[in-house]
Amino acid sequence: MLATIAAGIGWSAAQEYRTLANLRHQGLRTDATVVEITGRTEEGWATAVTVRFATPSGPVQAEVDVQAGSATDAKPGTRIPVVYNPARPTEVRPTAYLDGHDVDGIRQGSIVIGLPAAGFLAGTVREVVRAKRQTDSSKTPDAHHPGT
Repeated sequence: MLATIAAGIGWSAAQEYRTLANLRHQGLRTDATVVEITGRTEEGWATAVTVRFATPSGPVQAEVDVQAGSATDAKPGTRIPVVYNPARPTEVRPTAYLDGHDVDGIRQGSIVIGLPAAGFLAGTVREVVRAKRQTDSSKTPDAHHPGT
């Protein structure tokens, strides 16, 4: 079960790394206006917001994660720099996220969960091999009783 969780988290991190790489190379930068706060910390700082911005094909509205904190608190009406995929304009991230540091935490979580999973798997394999050897040795014919 831990391996499945680690694989899922790792896959999510890999997807986000690909998205960020694509946005770094082919994304278009613009300023977006915060329309609504959709997620907050326990302290009340915004962690996710809905933004609106203009593209050549028309206005786009999308939800993005933002860094929580008093210096970066995004309130409705605040303008934040974003980068979006021109082929899929709702694929948008704040420019501060393009370095991938936020995804590093996801990747590290995958590793932290994956290591115990690997240990459990190795232990299970060892026990299965040990049990098989014991079973095989009990099935070996006894030299004193032929035919058993």
